[in-house]
Amino acid sequence: MQQLIIKVIGLGLNLWSLVAPQQAARMAVQVFSRPPKPQVREKERAFLQTARQVRRKVAGQDIVEYHWGPDEAPLVVVSYGWGYNAGRWRYFVPELLQAGYRVLAYDPPGHGLAPAGTLNIPANAAILKELLETYGPAEALVGHSFGGSSLVYALHDLPRTLHPRRMVVMASFSYAPRVFMEYKKTLGLWGPLFWSMVRMFEKRVGKPLDYYDFAVMTSAFEHIHGLLIHSPSDTVTPYAEAVRYHNFWPGSHLFSPDEGGHHLGTAGITQAVMQFVLEEKVPAPAQRQERPLIAEHELVQHFAGL
Repeated sequence: MQQLIIKVIGLGLNLWSLVAPQQAARMAVQVFSRPPKPQVREKERAFLQTARQVRRKVAGQDIVEYHWGPDEAPLVVVSYGWGYNAGRWRYFVPELLQAGYRVLAYDPPGHGLAPAGTLNIPANAAILKELLETYGPAEALVGHSFGGSSLVYALHDLPRTLHPRRMVVMASFSYAPRVFMEYKKTLGLWGPLFWSMVRMFEKRVGKPLDYYDFAVMTSAFEHIHGLLIHSPSDTVTPYAEAVRYHNFWPGSHLFSPDEGGHHLGTAGITQAVMQFVLEEKVPAPAQRQERPLIAEHELVQHFAGL
């Protein structure tokens, strides 16, 4: 039923574009940027009530911050994926607190307990950038899916003094144009409408879409010990996205568990994240990147599929 609804929305946008192309493109951007209706389960609400909650405007957007631990403790910042909520971290926070860390999570617009609104990677990265400027630097960052890509982009615009020592990126896409092409395919958008939508989005964010190559951005992260976690069984974000990150990120480790799917919520994977954040211990099967690609070389970019 959900797939049928999506196709009907796409058909409606296509037909609308025949008579009002700009309005249809504007609505296509709106649909792309609107998160699904939040569903916060009782066990997630109970966990979030253990935090000190701060509701404020960050980077011009209304969010909810969740703080655990004393202000003087070293900081870990966590950022989740599209359609999740900060309850995603309920299996991570207690162990971090026990180890002497403080933890900062947040709900951006349209997610969790935050007000309704639209969101995209540049907007989410702007939130993270301001959070790190306000509360950082962080000892470690952990990002899942949309949140992982957002963290990479946020660091791209921050000085090294605000960069973490360790960073975990889980099941995250590495190249924004591929996400847009997947959106086109899913809704069945016609070419003219899709490209009008892309140009409109580019005008809003002030940069061409192919600027948002997050894997290439990590080529400057040689000072950050990175752990990439991505299951080949992920049906949401292709495993190839993690390989691209690994190709460019100097010294990064790629851990490819068979289980976990896109959520990566198994006890074993959670423990692997915790051991890396707390002890800088890398999972035994993980592969280390010894010879990263040179991002500036045009032929390298071509053969890497950029």
